[in-house]
Amino acid sequence: MYAKSIPFMLLVNCSLLIFVVLPVFLAPVKAGAEYYSYVDRNGTINFVDDPSKIPKEYRKKKKVHKDAYDDLPEAERGRLLENDRETARQQEIDRDEKVRQRRDAEKRTAALERQNEALTTQVVISGRQVFVPVKLRNGQEEADVMLLLDTGASASVITPEVAERLKIDKAEYVRIGVVGGRVMKARKAVLDMEVGPVRKPGQEVVIVRQGSGEYGDGLLGMSFLGGLKYTIDFKRQTINWIPER
Repeated sequence: MYAKSIPFMLLVNCSLLIFVVLPVFLAPVKAGAEYYSYVDRNGTINFVDDPSKIPKEYRKKKKVHKDAYDDLPEAERGRLLENDRETARQQEIDRDEKVRQRRDAEKRTAALERQNEALTTQVVISGRQVFVPVKLRNGQEEADVMLLLDTGASASVITPEVAERLKIDKAEYVRIGVVGGRVMKARKAVLDMEVGPVRKPGQEVVIVRQGSGEYGDGLLGMSFLGGLKYTIDFKRQTINWIPER
């Protein structure tokens, strides 16, 4: 009797199981998903996807959240969600474009700053006198000097001490006119000259001893400055070279 009742009991249990479970699978599935939030005793806001995960003492004060389109028909909800996704994609594209534009602008600004820095030469200004750092080359010999910018001088001038540093042993003797109409004898040499971004090879310079009390290593004259465009910033003590367009 007991052995025959087992299949019957199993059948009843299975039938009950089918009766109970089927309605769950046959019931319409609601689109979207609710989630819940609660504030614990520490004032922290917690989010969970299952109300059973909320501690009992906070369940009465929980807040229920759901997607904005959950109550709409499925077709309408799908259309709106697709619109939202498209809007999100476009916003991401716009953000990427703004980031690219900002980076391009930063690159242009950095390049302009580097260009301006390269076109700027720091000088020493004393009163109205502008002393310019100049690199001179005589073959393999080099010398860094400070020459007084003088637009009234037709040629650049260096002192005998600078000529000695550059090991100028062969120099042609010439006569030059000086202030007051005097003519004096001097030596002439050919050097490569460099001031900031401006480089000029084969420049004629005159070797003249300076008078007492004069500062610097000579004059930077129009033989070098001719044809160059520049401005002098007396406040920042710089020469700003203007490139040819």
